[in-house]
Amino acid sequence: MSSPQMYVPTGDLTIATVTELKAALVDMISDGKTGMLDLAGVRRVDAAALQVMIAAERTGRIALTSPSQPVIKAMEAIGFTPASAPSDDERTGTHEKRKTARDMKRLRKR
Repeated sequence: MSSPQMYVPTGDLTIATVTELKAALVDMISDGKTGMLDLAGVRRVDAAALQVMIAAERTGRIALTSPSQPVIKAMEAIGFTPASAPSDDERTGTHEKRKTARDMKRLRKR
């Protein structure tokens, strides 16, 4: 089995670049491969890019790594914690509940 591939976007991940991001991620995991999305160089992210990143991560074949401060803030704003994030309590291994689309709809209605 080959080692995971890495995709390293820089600058803005927005609706204007989301098609390129999605294509790169789909290509990365084709044929059952796994990959990593290194987000350290991202300076701005919008909802469209977040949706693609979260969907990719939820396949279980792409890990989101090294999120920049703008990415962290955007993820926190929607209550998303990547699976690769450290646990809330390293001693017990408990994790904060990840928000689902249904949870987000309930929050918007409040």
